[in-house]
Amino acid sequence: MTEILLKRELEPLARQQQRYKLLFALAICWGAVAAIAFVAFLGARYFLPLPPAVLLTGIGALAIIGAFIASRIVNRSAPDYRNIARQIETTRPDMHTLLVTAVEQERDDAGRLGYLQERLLGEALTGIRQEQNLTVVPKGRMVLAGMVHLMALAALIAVLFGVPRAPSMEGSVLASLTKASPKVTVTPGDANVERGSALVILARFDGSIPPEATLVVTTNGGTAQRIPLAKNLNDPVFGASIPEVRGPLSYRVEYGDGERTADFKVTVFEHPRLERADAQITYPAYTELPTKRIEDTKRVSAVEGSVVDFDFQLNKPVASARLVAKDATTILLAIQTNKAQAHLKDFKLETSKTYELQLVDADGRSNKLVTTFVFEALTNTRPTLKFIAPRGDQRVSPLQEMPFSAEAQDDFGLKDFGLTYSVGGAELTALTLGSNAPAKVKTNFTHLLKLEELHAEPDQLVSYFIWGDDIGPDGKLRRTSSDMYFAEVRAFEEIFREAESMNSQQQQQQQQQQRQNQATKLAELQKQIINATWKLQRQETSVTPSAKYLEDEPIVRDSQEEALEQAGMMEEQSQDARSKEALQSAITHMEAAVEQLNNATNSLAPLPKALAAEQAAYQALLKL
Repeated sequence: MTEILLKRELEPLARQQQRYKLLFALAICWGAVAAIAFVAFLGARYFLPLPPAVLLTGIGALAIIGAFIASRIVNRSAPDYRNIARQIETTRPDMHTLLVTAVEQERDDAGRLGYLQERLLGEALTGIRQEQNLTVVPKGRMVLAGMVHLMALAALIAVLFGVPRAPSMEGSVLASLTKASPKVTVTPGDANVERGSALVILARFDGSIPPEATLVVTTNGGTAQRIPLAKNLNDPVFGASIPEVRGPLSYRVEYGDGERTADFKVTVFEHPRLERADAQITYPAYTELPTKRIEDTKRVSAVEGSVVDFDFQLNKPVASARLVAKDATTILLAIQTNKAQAHLKDFKLETSKTYELQLVDADGRSNKLVTTFVFEALTNTRPTLKFIAPRGDQRVSPLQEMPFSAEAQDDFGLKDFGLTYSVGGAELTALTLGSNAPAKVKTNFTHLLKLEELHAEPDQLVSYFIWGDDIGPDGKLRRTSSDMYFAEVRAFEEIFREAESMNSQQQQQQQQQQRQNQATKLAELQKQIINATWKLQRQETSVTPSAKYLEDEPIVRDSQEEALEQAGMMEEQSQDARSKEALQSAITHMEAAVEQLNNATNSLAPLPKALAAEQAAYQALLKL
């Protein structure tokens, strides 16, 4: 009985100890739930958005379960009377170990206490009853436990009521629990748009429609811009637009009582685009022109054979770059996948063409803007040659001096220029009358041809032309000749009589035109054949005949055959021995010319012999 009474006296102290433990257990529970709630709210805001009601319901359930478990553990634990006795004796040293010894007493096998045990318990009970303010937990520690408990509970409440005031969780907890949030569908959500384009954002509300909604746009720089969303009357769709998306951004829609959608990300892309193009032109060595650099250009113009380099600055690295002409000719450009550049190296300019720049990036996007490049190959033109005097064909005497005056010009300068002549069908004599004429400058040159020193005779034919040498596109010396002209050598008396009758020359010419005989027509035809053959010879620049040559040469041959036929008819009708002899000589040379022209159908080699025979025939016709 005494044992039971002793425990009853100690029971208030045991409850005091349990209350102390319970306060600390609940404080730990509230703190742990507050920490879990804080992490859950952060996750809901930035990673996995959940409705506020769901979050608050879960956190409330977790708090209740935690408090229940803590209380259950503390209340189910049996009072530790021995520990209580030790704590009492700590504050009451005069009891020595009486109380601890009394608490430690155990019954014998029969379930009874001995006399001394009963007496010890009685003394301990008497000692406890004499004490008025016994305690096992000092008042200060109990107050501290209560404060810790209240602080933990306040932290939990702060998380539930304070942290949720972020845009996704604003409003009271009660409102979040009792009011259902409307379902929001945001279009386009996460998006990938072209840099510089506009972006339209729509928010459709299912259920209750909030009175207003706001679009919050955050750029990479962290700057947030708030744009009110507009809607029409009762339309559940709110909308706004971002006029120009210049870079990556995120956005969300805020509405109602501090509610918000998840954050959506907008990334940007760009189609490949040309920023600028710089060209460098290296001219052929014969031009003696320095290398030329042209910045920010889409057109190059240079003489054929020049080498063009292009540096293309792009807005982004590309996977491929090429120039494509209208005839589908393709030029691949050199690129580096980590640099926004493309290069055209050592492109030889041979023909004029227009190309389009085609760019493709790593994602398969091509350039939207068509950029056109013009490559103009300027022809290395032949020298221009012009007779100043004499003009056209001439009639001269064997004693006459023929003054020649001419001018020559070339786009890149003349190496040599001069006069070539032939008297009476003899071999051509070439005279060099100047060298190294400057580019694009007209150079005059003269020469006095003394026919007496050349032993010219009446009825002979003097042929002449001027020529100039420049460097062709292949870098080799190229000769260009003028048209061939003729001077008919007549007796001095005939020329003198013509000079005396200058006043009536026009009338005589008209009479001559009216009485023009076959011989004159034939001579004129033969002269045209000579000029045509000479043109065939000088217009060909390669060993292989051109298509135009193959087309024109048979016409010249047919003309010579026609002249031969006319000469034959005249020879049959002629009664004068001198005329007959001249016609027979002309026929012989015409036949030789026809033979050479037949051989020249697919070859240029026979043309000089054909030309010599034609001139000999013409000279024979002059004797008629």
